[in-house]
Amino acid sequence: MLASSNSDELEHTPSAGHSRPIATRRTGRRACSISSLYTDGGTVVSEALVLSGGFWWRLHEEAFLLRKQWKAIMRNAFVLIYGGSIVFLNVAFYRYPQDLAVKRLPDLGHEVIPRFSPATADSGIVDLPLFAVCITAGAMVLALFVNNASAGTRNPKPHAVNVVLRTSSVYALGQTLRAALYLSTSTPGAADRCLTAAHPERFKPTLVECFYIFGNIYHNCGDLMFSGHMLLMLVLSISVFHYGESAFWISPKRNRIIGAALLVLCVLETFLILASRHHYTSDLVVAWYITPLLWYYHSTKLHPRDARPDLDAIAYRVLSE
Repeated sequence: MLASSNSDELEHTPSAGHSRPIATRRTGRRACSISSLYTDGGTVVSEALVLSGGFWWRLHEEAFLLRKQWKAIMRNAFVLIYGGSIVFLNVAFYRYPQDLAVKRLPDLGHEVIPRFSPATADSGIVDLPLFAVCITAGAMVLALFVNNASAGTRNPKPHAVNVVLRTSSVYALGQTLRAALYLSTSTPGAADRCLTAAHPERFKPTLVECFYIFGNIYHNCGDLMFSGHMLLMLVLSISVFHYGESAFWISPKRNRIIGAALLVLCVLETFLILASRHHYTSDLVVAWYITPLLWYYHSTKLHPRDARPDLDAIAYRVLSE
């Protein structure tokens, strides 16, 4: 519960279309509703945010959206963790026949791009661009909680719950589509480990283990079409480009510069994967055109608009505490 000062007085007034009271703050100039938080001037916003403070008000908004959308987020988590990391990978390895461990398929990318030594390929160099993209995406999420007190003079920042929901939904769709492809057709492995009969024989899970142990991407064979690394890289890059301008409060030009840098990282990842012989060229080409199409389909057909918090309900909840 917030106490009013001598100069400012809190009161409850009914909101249009609402039977419950909402918070307003009376000043010498005017009384302003919390529902005007992102539509009126910056002064009005600052006065409204005093009710709980900008950061805590933002957390209330995120909590409201999480209560509204937690089922969809948990669905995505189930698909990605249990499906993508356990069942899909293990079943692909279980179905990988040892007689495929003979030689790689002819591949243009392998012929053009020099091959890394086994030590370099297994050193983690392939993951460096992915780490850079993950750091950028993490910085964007952190930026969503910074400097929200001046939101009235700018476009409201996206909400982290909405960003997580949209990004994880597209990623879950991609992982499900990947599984449908690599489980339906097993192809000879591109990695050295999958070209010897000894490796699948040693690390292949049993049918029962397929449903409860985590798949190991460094031992796994059979999950080629299409590249999961490129899927994740592209989903995160598109998400940063989609939300970055409003999340960082930067100009469209600067957002395009960030997008171009992310594009360079994705291209670099493509070459590193091919040089490490972790995938065939076709696995990467499919990832490059499938991922943007999945994002477009999800954003135009399945989930065209992000959910918005009910500011009146949040104000009522804050004052009821």
